[in-house]
Amino acid sequence: MNPSSIFLTDEEFEELFGTEIAGITRALNETGTDKCSACKGKCCIEIGCGLYSEKFTFCPIYDIRPRECRYHFCNSILGEAPLSAEAKELLEKPIQELLDSDKARLSELFTQFPQFPLDSQGLASLGIKEEVNNIIQAFEESELDEYQARGLLKSLCLDAAK
Repeated sequence: MNPSSIFLTDEEFEELFGTEIAGITRALNETGTDKCSACKGKCCIEIGCGLYSEKFTFCPIYDIRPRECRYHFCNSILGEAPLSAEAKELLEKPIQELLDSDKARLSELFTQFPQFPLDSQGLASLGIKEEVNNIIQAFEESELDEYQARGLLKSLCLDAAK
């Protein structure tokens, strides 16, 4: 497992997956901005994100979210995003085919942490499940405000990646 390859900035994501894929996911994110806040994170629930709380106005680690989160969009967003048919098809290709020159590197990264890193099992593998649960609980019980909870969760994820 290589936790440092889990939490990705926009720049790191683009470096790994290329400008074209990064541009497509940016367009999807822009399309989803209003929809995601209106539905209160239905996708986050569906993928079992351990950082999910309906109290958050948006993802608490959005600027370092994992690759899985960057690729996960509901059909409503996929249908409304201003993407060509070619761009939508590109998103459906296996990740290993996206960058021919980096196949070995991508394969190495993805086999080291095959499950979703933010579900219960993934958080346990990172050694942060209990701390995440405590932060989420304190936030939901109003012991922490959103800014504090976001900061603690982001720090926890970044520390796990060291």
